[in-house]
Amino acid sequence: MKKILLISPAYRTKLLENIRVLALPPLNLGLIASHTPAGYEVKIIDEAFEDIDYDAKVDLVGITCMTPLAPRSYEISSEFRRRGIPVVLGGIHPSMMSEEAGCYADAVVIGEGEELWPRLLEDFSAGRMQKFYQVAKRPNITNLPAPRRDLLSNKYFVQTVQTSRGCPHNCKFCSVTLFNGGQYRMRAIDNVIAEINAIPGKRIFIIDDNIIGSGKNSIDRAFRLFDRLKGCNKEWGGQTCLNIVEHDGLLKAAADSGAKAFLIGFESIEQEILGNMGKKVNMRPTTRNFKEAINKIHDHGIAIVGGFIFGTDHDDADTFKRTLDFIMEAEVDAVQLSIQTPLPGTALYHQLAKENRLLLDNYPEDWEAYNIFEPVFQPKHMGPDELYQGLIDAYQTVSSPLPSLKRGLKTFIRTKSLFSTGISFFWNYDSYRTISKITRPRGSS
Repeated sequence: MKKILLISPAYRTKLLENIRVLALPPLNLGLIASHTPAGYEVKIIDEAFEDIDYDAKVDLVGITCMTPLAPRSYEISSEFRRRGIPVVLGGIHPSMMSEEAGCYADAVVIGEGEELWPRLLEDFSAGRMQKFYQVAKRPNITNLPAPRRDLLSNKYFVQTVQTSRGCPHNCKFCSVTLFNGGQYRMRAIDNVIAEINAIPGKRIFIIDDNIIGSGKNSIDRAFRLFDRLKGCNKEWGGQTCLNIVEHDGLLKAAADSGAKAFLIGFESIEQEILGNMGKKVNMRPTTRNFKEAINKIHDHGIAIVGGFIFGTDHDDADTFKRTLDFIMEAEVDAVQLSIQTPLPGTALYHQLAKENRLLLDNYPEDWEAYNIFEPVFQPKHMGPDELYQGLIDAYQTVSSPLPSLKRGLKTFIRTKSLFSTGISFFWNYDSYRTISKITRPRGSS
């Protein structure tokens, strides 16, 4: 029986290697395993929890790769290939940079790989594996099978579930629409509920880019999903856009189903910046009053992890203070503060490359800095060091130990949920603790 090793690489830099409480299971590898035909033995390694044995007796290695993990992925691939073991690279970075990835692998999967994987394995077994495998069209996920969770570590704070793919918003900085498409594709609710009921733990995180979608069909489906989730006896967090506050009864339905925390990309408190980003979903009459939207969500006992991006062409040094004042006044439970990052394939990357503003472009080595916490381009109204230090100071203000503890207590009072409180405190404090270890950004003068 041929043996396959699937690997999720971990950050090798001091920047992010210690944020393990926030680590999510590599659901994509679990799905690839569930699409592996009989006759293969599969093992999954998440490098965040387990070291890689390069001398393991395996016949084929598959590595999933996000952009800041590209150097580490290529390093792992090279170690196995030196031992004569063929390697397949897949995921969002190889899909955007397939020619580059092809220099470090025997095969590259471009796009969503579940339907391609069995064909690749057939070619591999027949000794005719191709260099590139690309999806002709995005797969129908209605009856997507459950991932092989039996192959995943049991050390995660939450288990993850995916109920849909795709996002129509196509924000300038985001590559989700390019990778997963602009149309929502939804799994059958019966299959989702069966998968959730099979998860022994009480806590789950729904990793859809927007759990409620957009448009009447998606909203109606969200109501049906939340109604069915009520019987699962789970506490869950998930990603959503602010349009969740537009629909009467939807927040209540989410809360009744066990929703305890939403990750929401506010991105900026400035309407002009949101327009430039293409984040129009945050600019509607029903969503642009952020404090009112936050109050509505809080009134239903749901915590908020707010995402905010710094370094746009309209930001200056004062943007940090205005944003932090808003975060504290609005009582956002936890934050993900980041630096605008031009990921490959995005409109933002093409713009900054055309304007010759990329500071770190020695690829693939410099991809490691494209982790949303380091400046990799020249900002318009501040220097890269100033942008970087502003981010570190912002985390110090809102996420150092005392502010994190105070905000965690407020979350507990609001939600009565240890799950929400854990997300609030650890998202704040662990991010601060790890990011503050960096003394200066790469490439600074």
